[in-house]
Amino acid sequence: MFTNFFKKYKLPKYRISQLNNHYYKEFLASFDEMSTLPKELREKLKKEIQLPLLKVVSSQISKDQNTQKVLFKTSKGSYVESVLMREKDRNTVCVSCMSGCPVGCIFCATGQMGLEELLNEHQIVEQILYFARILKLESKKVTNIVYMGMGEPMLNLENVARSVEILLDKEMFDIGKRRITISTAGYIPNLEKFLNMKYGVKLAVSLHAPTQELRDMLMPNISRKNTLKDLFEVLDTYTEETNKRITYEYVLLRGINDSVEHAKELAQLLKNRLALVNLIDYNENSCFDFKKSKNTNLFKKILEERNINCTVRKSYGDDIKGACGQLGVAKI
Repeated sequence: MFTNFFKKYKLPKYRISQLNNHYYKEFLASFDEMSTLPKELREKLKKEIQLPLLKVVSSQISKDQNTQKVLFKTSKGSYVESVLMREKDRNTVCVSCMSGCPVGCIFCATGQMGLEELLNEHQIVEQILYFARILKLESKKVTNIVYMGMGEPMLNLENVARSVEILLDKEMFDIGKRRITISTAGYIPNLEKFLNMKYGVKLAVSLHAPTQELRDMLMPNISRKNTLKDLFEVLDTYTEETNKRITYEYVLLRGINDSVEHAKELAQLLKNRLALVNLIDYNENSCFDFKKSKNTNLFKKILEERNINCTVRKSYGDDIKGACGQLGVAKI
């Protein structure tokens, strides 16, 4: 964000380090707070670089105080939601890479918005910095980042990749690569490009169906052109080269993809693959008639009996519509 400014004024490297430290490590939200910078330089920065990058419209905290959802507005007038999830041993930010989403999975509220705007790398990082400022007041910090908010990361690949670089850079946010998880529905060409960048971050694949036919029904915009067969060829190559486990996200929809047979088919699909299945109870919302499954424990049992590693994701923020699949902003 500051690169062109420093090139323009030919400022020394130590000034770049000072600015990066103030913004990415001390989480200062305005140039006026950056006291190590000369006043003249601060005034130039204020005139040429907009801070904050996102305007806070509203903030909601769940009844249990563990989840905070914030609605941001971009300079173009698009709306973005991000979520902070607190646990005893971690504080995870669920970050958005788009306003809305073009994928249109038939059970996801975000997809009903369509695509409003691609976020640039600095707008993506700004969501994380916002929560880092809040946590700093409590002597806590962001420990984990998941790209599981609004949008499909592989359809905003360049900006997502640059945001990851900022987060990993020791001179900037400096978080460990295994503390970042990128979730994708599986756009194969861009997924291959991303994996070839070799950032070493964790990968989560939104699967939601054990067969091509069922996935075509649930995720029609992506599944038909990015088949399970082709997707797993890419993923298998990745695990063979890296020996890294892939998480497969599976939202359980009552009477749709949660039967005993579906569990057996999923176990067969992932047999002998380095995989973790993350079962997600459906978070009901006003957009759809889908219901939460009653078979979660049985589904998990069937997978584990067939030696498939499996967890059930804890739901955060359902009461403030901040849980998985609920992020969505009506056009205001």
